[in-house]
Amino acid sequence: MFGQRLRKLREAKGLTQEELAKVINVSNKTISVYEKGGADPSTETLLKLAQYFNVSVDYLLGHTDNPTPDHARKPTLEDEFPEVANVLRRSGKRLTPEDKKRIARIIKAAIEDVDEE
Repeated sequence: MFGQRLRKLREAKGLTQEELAKVINVSNKTISVYEKGGADPSTETLLKLAQYFNVSVDYLLGHTDNPTPDHARKPTLEDEFPEVANVLRRSGKRLTPEDKKRIARIIKAAIEDVDEE
């Protein structure tokens, strides 16, 4: 899985194996071996690749199909207001993602109003 994802990311950026090798300071043969599944990168190299391609390590390793690293993910209602999310969950009402965004906007506006007073 790692090799396939690495190749896909490299090709999406229009890089040759040699160009990518220079970026992360390994030989182009190493990149070839990675892409063919012949070896796994060190933790340091894995982190460099994730940072360079702006994907999560979990994505590179095939643990998730979501390439977005956690630090780039937009916070959800559950992240920002866990108590409110718990109350809504217990109410049994099913909320769409748009509903959750609307609720988060309303709470943020209310907080701003209180701060201005």
